[in-house]
Amino acid sequence: MSASAHRSSTVLEIAAAGLCCAVGYHLGAASCALRANMDHFQDSHFVTDTGAAIKVAPLPDTDCWGSERVARWAALAIEDCLRAQHGFDAARTALLMLAPEPERPDMAASPYAAIITLTARQLDLRFHGSSRILPLGRAGLAAALGLTFELLDGGAVEQVLLVGADSLLNTAAIEHYLRDERLMVPGNRDGFLPGEAAGAVLLRRHSPAAGRGALLIGGWSEGSESGRPDGSVPSRGQGLTAAVRAACARAGVAPDALQFRLGDQNGEVFFAKEAANAFTRLMARGAMPEQLTLADKLGEIGSATGPAALAWLSELMPRADTRPGTLGVVHLANDDGLRCAVVLHQT
Repeated sequence: MSASAHRSSTVLEIAAAGLCCAVGYHLGAASCALRANMDHFQDSHFVTDTGAAIKVAPLPDTDCWGSERVARWAALAIEDCLRAQHGFDAARTALLMLAPEPERPDMAASPYAAIITLTARQLDLRFHGSSRILPLGRAGLAAALGLTFELLDGGAVEQVLLVGADSLLNTAAIEHYLRDERLMVPGNRDGFLPGEAAGAVLLRRHSPAAGRGALLIGGWSEGSESGRPDGSVPSRGQGLTAAVRAACARAGVAPDALQFRLGDQNGEVFFAKEAANAFTRLMARGAMPEQLTLADKLGEIGSATGPAALAWLSELMPRADTRPGTLGVVHLANDDGLRCAVVLHQT
């Protein structure tokens, strides 16, 4: 098999996408708001030790919290994704739900078993038995795509519904990040604003016979970084550099050909510096790619970041008047040092 034929056989195609976030309950509305740099940041009932209100990026519903709240966002994102999928067969579809790392303080009760059950119940759908929860955090996107390819390659399912749903609007998470001085509050500009969202993408194996206009995921990879956000170990950006290089190699493109990057920079200097260092190293021979972000509009949305990024790009890239380019990378980072990169290409 030729190298080009091998690459085409391992490419995934985004067939449909959905998004539910603070600036829109569906992808079309959210995309317009994101392009206009709108946000929904507002004072919350959470306060600092001095009594100052903590700004958050919430969805407006106030009648449910906890697992039920996250399940509602997941169900809305999935409904949005499947809106035009007539004849959708859930029995031939695996549902993979990206969840936060189990080490996160608000994950002590392992709520995602209930969340995925509540989501399926709200949708009245029964997915394939290979469906599962992936508690891998933001940077688990590459592993989720790897599992997606394995499921599709094995022939057990026709498509995979990859969902990320998360909310940091709970007392355990807020208190933890406030104690670690990682929230953007009066007196600390080196921090993030908590948010909540759900993103969904319907993935299939790409057929070389398909027509033009498809959004393809051609490569994905992981890296490991020794640096830590608390500053105990500085980051040199080596894990992210390795992840991007490997993802580009799998996609058959040179890193300096990337036209844009969509990262998870959330306001914390640590991650911004790391990404800047990595791409300065990667782009030594070419122009720096355009930088896109979601957190400046949606806040920190945790494990929903990757699927939300893919969903937004599926809306932007097919249109000449909105696309940031036809070749780009999504890069994500976890607090524990895991890094990932995903290369996308518009045909």
